[in-house]
Amino acid sequence: MKKKSVIVAVPNQLHKIGEDKAEKLEFIPAQVKVIEHIRPKYACRHCEKTGVKNTIKQAPVTVSPIPKGIATSSLLSQLVTSKYQYGLLLYRQESMFKQYDIALSRQT
Repeated sequence: MKKKSVIVAVPNQLHKIGEDKAEKLEFIPAQVKVIEHIRPKYACRHCEKTGVKNTIKQAPVTVSPIPKGIATSSLLSQLVTSKYQYGLLLYRQESMFKQYDIALSRQT
């Protein structure tokens, strides 16, 4: 917080005798982020020119809770918690994610 200086036409110096404090609650909606994993591919130029067998090298795919799926573990935990702890049905969760332009299917 900014401290405001108090200027009063009094010949004596003012001293602090206390303060008032107020707290406010602010709601920040959920954030949905796309995490992009970039895996560069490497090949030998010399092998390409000479016709030697060229093996492409690339880092392995990051581990995912659902193979070939786009859902991270945090998204899955949100879906499961909403469904089983709060009783929020999947079709309602689907419509909530549509507000963020995310198409979730109840079928998969």
